[in-house]
Amino acid sequence: MIRSLKPTNFIFFSIQYYRNSPVTNNAVLELDTTGNLVLIDGDATVWMSNTSGARVEYAVMSESGNFILYNTPNYTVWQSFSHPTDTLLPNQPLTVSLELTTSNSASQGGYYTLKMLQQPNSLTLALTYNLPEAYNNLPESFTNYSYWQAPDISNVTGDVVAVLDDAGSFGIVYGEFSDGAVYVYKNDNDKGGLSATSNMTTRSAVLRRLSLESNGNIRLYRWDDDVNGSRQWVPEWAAVSNPCDIAGICGNGVCNLDRSKTNASCTCLPGTSKVEGSSQCSENSSLIGKCDSQHKYPTSEFRISTVQQTNYYYSDFSVIANYSDVATVSKCGDACLSDCECVASVYGLDDEKPYCWVLRSLDFGGFEDAGSTLFVKVRSNGSNTPEGNSGGSLEGSKNARTKVLVIPIVLSMTVLIGLLCLLLYYNIHRRRALKRALESSLILSGAPLNFSYRELQTRTWNFSQLLGIGKHRIQR
Repeated sequence: MIRSLKPTNFIFFSIQYYRNSPVTNNAVLELDTTGNLVLIDGDATVWMSNTSGARVEYAVMSESGNFILYNTPNYTVWQSFSHPTDTLLPNQPLTVSLELTTSNSASQGGYYTLKMLQQPNSLTLALTYNLPEAYNNLPESFTNYSYWQAPDISNVTGDVVAVLDDAGSFGIVYGEFSDGAVYVYKNDNDKGGLSATSNMTTRSAVLRRLSLESNGNIRLYRWDDDVNGSRQWVPEWAAVSNPCDIAGICGNGVCNLDRSKTNASCTCLPGTSKVEGSSQCSENSSLIGKCDSQHKYPTSEFRISTVQQTNYYYSDFSVIANYSDVATVSKCGDACLSDCECVASVYGLDDEKPYCWVLRSLDFGGFEDAGSTLFVKVRSNGSNTPEGNSGGSLEGSKNARTKVLVIPIVLSMTVLIGLLCLLLYYNIHRRRALKRALESSLILSGAPLNFSYRELQTRTWNFSQLLGIGKHRIQR
């Protein structure tokens, strides 16, 4: 059923969150008399369609999920399909000029987009991690990093559109007649091939949605009417299976996988700490820009902290230099310490050949890599963690693990030494008791007795009395 909205009426919505502007449950979406669709929260206008004066006559919520504003000759003035947020519905086109975007809340340290990357001779659909708006004055190559890409579309003419079709397949349709197609995900039940998008107003037989989630992954969901007796969205496919393959998932910290290889935790680098209310680590720019007018700085104020088995995501702008002639691993750390712009360096092997990337920033996060070593520049005063936050760093966690190992060992050794002392005392005491018992058992009835001089003196009252009985007496 199609529901229309006349300009003399308005609709109430229970809206919890509209993109980056929080609104209350009393917020109102109104189509006013000028033909403008407006979201109002109290006395504040949060958003508007900017269609005032376009002679909008009515609005329609179509069965496909597209909300459309029409003028008198039934011409589309505005539609929600042309303004995607973080979700793509079936037959909703994602063109070169559009993108899916997560919230760019400052507390998250960055935000994610799904968009077409335009190269000189090709287009690529990519997931990209973007730094916060505070970085907007920096070069474009520095403000984002693409960590997942679909197949390239090269040397094509006509429109290039990413689409989720009715059959549940997701891919890219291109060419003047939309006769070219590249699958990103193909549903097993899709027998007709990837279809181009069209302005369909009918609802698909199976409800699906493709969402860019706040953790940086895109996931395809299917609405299932009967899952253990309940109705819910069931995931069908995800672009990234390993969460640590997603840049920025830990801010600029290091992503660690659990034993199941499906869940990730974040560990902060030396000199950084967890963002309050988040698992992500905050950036540390205190070491950037320490060069003087002669491009020098006092190296004695800093030292290198080594993070074993760790690699890092970095953009082209982040790279100061790449050395392939480092003699040893530690020389890569020395290369960072000697450069005033450097905040970290990464050592590893590429086809058995060593490399050393010297970086001017740490923004996109690290990940576990047995063949790599990360060197982080920190202050030499021994304080690796910002004041007021003593937890969350790699060195802090290593120190904690060291304490956890050392304390039980010390306690065990103390208990063992105590037990040995008790055992030694027991053996000595037992030997003495056995000796006394043995001496006592050797005394026979009528046998001569042994006395010491002191005992003989005591028993004879200082030799004034005779000792013994019978015929034999001892005289003085």
